[in-house]
Amino acid sequence: MNTSTLKSHRVRDSARGDWLSVLDALAPELQIAIDKPGRHMACPVHGGKDGFRLFRDANLSGGGVCNTCGFKPDGFSLLMWLRDWSFPEALSAVANELGLLTDSNYKKPVVRRKPFDHSKSVVDDEQLKVIFRKILQGSKPISHASSKPLRLYLQSRGLDSAIPDWPAIRFHPNMQFKDEDGTVIGHFPAMLALVEKGNELITIHRTFLTQEGCKAPVDSPKKIMPVPSKKLLAGSAVRLGWPGRVLGVTEGIETAFAVIEATGMVTWPLISSSIMPQFSIPMGVEKLIIWSDLDRLFVGSFAAQKLAECAEAQGIEVVIHEPKGPLPADIKSIDWLDVFNEVGPNAFALRSCSSL
Repeated sequence: MNTSTLKSHRVRDSARGDWLSVLDALAPELQIAIDKPGRHMACPVHGGKDGFRLFRDANLSGGGVCNTCGFKPDGFSLLMWLRDWSFPEALSAVANELGLLTDSNYKKPVVRRKPFDHSKSVVDDEQLKVIFRKILQGSKPISHASSKPLRLYLQSRGLDSAIPDWPAIRFHPNMQFKDEDGTVIGHFPAMLALVEKGNELITIHRTFLTQEGCKAPVDSPKKIMPVPSKKLLAGSAVRLGWPGRVLGVTEGIETAFAVIEATGMVTWPLISSSIMPQFSIPMGVEKLIIWSDLDRLFVGSFAAQKLAECAEAQGIEVVIHEPKGPLPADIKSIDWLDVFNEVGPNAFALRSCSSL
């Protein structure tokens, strides 16, 4: 197979279960994370102490998370971020490492990402507290008159804009956006989601918007802020209401909005499949309903199953609801917001979820 005939699905299937060796060859600076997926290390792009880690299932997915730039769900997106490669460049580099290329003229793509400048100051924990406080002081509840861009955004996603004024969801009218080099490139309205564990704020997830309620025209409109060095993202959630005996959980924020709108169930987004298994289930919850995503690599399915096993070990009843497959060829994943928009609230009736 030469570079002109590469099939992404074949390379992806071949890499599954071998991503750590591929990353070891193409990104040796990730050695600490490769040796122990899930371990925090200095971000290879932003520096610091512990701003990056590979997912625990990285040998299957190749994915990881940067506390500044957010989640890279698979090895291709990780290499594109780390090396500033296009998808075809990342695809060919991975195929070459897997021995799938027969093109004798193949040359590894040029690494265009600027190395982190360690002379730049690193935001410390006290600075982060000040930044978090300033952001929240400048934010407004969903129902505030100035929060119209957020309400328009929810409408554009097929959701009811009249959602409750949850303390964990805020609107910021003028949120600073930095690129991956730390350069400020603009200010945008933003939906803020407070990521908490226990009584502590761990970090803030931001969805950058336009005044018209669209996602902002930037490379990564969804970003999570750094996590203080003495805190961990694992176990946290965006707390949308307080559960009684039953609690629902999702990966995405908007997916949780859809579940709540369709069922009235208290539902907390856990931000990512990578941290879902470590979720700290609140005291008093006797039944956990996991509204998992269906994706081509089954990462969401694996994460839901791991969380279910942890919950059941605590004596908690678990139900997993996953959208019905198979995925269309041009779709990477389906979540319950997609189901909500395609089928409507009736699709969420618990008696029929297993048939979706």
